[in-house]
Amino acid sequence: MQHPVRFFRLAGDHAGLAGRALMIGLLAIFLPAGALYAAGQQLAPPKPGIQLQVTPASRNVDQGQATSYSASVSSTGGFAGTVSLAVTGLPAGATATFSPSSVKLTAGSTAQLSINVSTAPSTAAGDYDLALTGRSGSVQSAAVKTQLRVKAPLRVFGLTGDVSGLLAPGTSRSLDLGVNSPNKSIDVGNLTVSISGVVRTAKAVAANLPCTAQDYAVAQYSGRYPLTVPSGSSSLSQLGIPPAQWPRIAMLDTPRLQDGCKGAVLQLAYSGSGQGN
Repeated sequence: MQHPVRFFRLAGDHAGLAGRALMIGLLAIFLPAGALYAAGQQLAPPKPGIQLQVTPASRNVDQGQATSYSASVSSTGGFAGTVSLAVTGLPAGATATFSPSSVKLTAGSTAQLSINVSTAPSTAAGDYDLALTGRSGSVQSAAVKTQLRVKAPLRVFGLTGDVSGLLAPGTSRSLDLGVNSPNKSIDVGNLTVSISGVVRTAKAVAANLPCTAQDYAVAQYSGRYPLTVPSGSSSLSQLGIPPAQWPRIAMLDTPRLQDGCKGAVLQLAYSGSGQGN
């Protein structure tokens, strides 16, 4: 009986084991080298620098007026030196000054500055993005942005009005409001009428007959906004506003005795806001 011949490749197996051992040895050599390289990178000292912060993120200012921001300047990476600020993006007619004009930093220190921005009456209204930087020689901070919103100033104007005719319970009267803008035309964005007082007759006072603002109701102006009013004196009727949109004063018809309102005089208060053109 013949037995099959079996061959064993012992030499090949030993070669494979030797190759794997060599690879493991190489890994053992190269991995610590990479770790040492990364550690060397982490230990590199940071470059000296300047960090700048500006608050608030936005300011409103009327044409011809001034506003201010606050700045915080800090040393990073051991920086030490004198830092001055610069700003770009100012609108025409606007200027910026710094108080103090510069700050001296030591390593790790922080200093505060005030940034004052002045506008001219001719500075165009609008939103402007300002960019501020701190510089000391060749060292400069990253630019920090803030917004300057220039607005046309509110103009002072006068309002008048009168109720034409008498009021009785259940009736109402409209008010043709008068608007007086002495210097320039304005765009009125709000008109309000309110009852500030009720003056009863001497007879009603003697008889202790009440009459208050609660006996009346006010319907506000319902026309278009903004309402462009030219320089000088004008009225809602002259501006082409239909009477149905004028403010109205109504006397309520209530179950309580309203004899105290006979002959009473209403004191009206007017308010509004507008923007000059």
